[in-house]
Amino acid sequence: MGEEGKPETSAPPVADELRQLGQSFSALGRTMFKEGRTLSVELLRSVRAIVDRAREEIERLAGDKK
Repeated sequence: MGEEGKPETSAPPVADELRQLGQSFSALGRTMFKEGRTLSVELLRSVRAIVDRAREEIERLAGDKK
């Protein structure tokens, strides 16, 4: 325990979220390569569009905080 009985945290919330996000991307990559040629072009385009929208949303939210 840290000062005055407060429990220590091993990682800040942002670092923990980034780690979990990395794990999610890793799982996505594993799934995509595991399925390989069984995935359609339409499905891949759809997934790419979702990722692009997520990036745009992050940029928008980050811009709102400035």
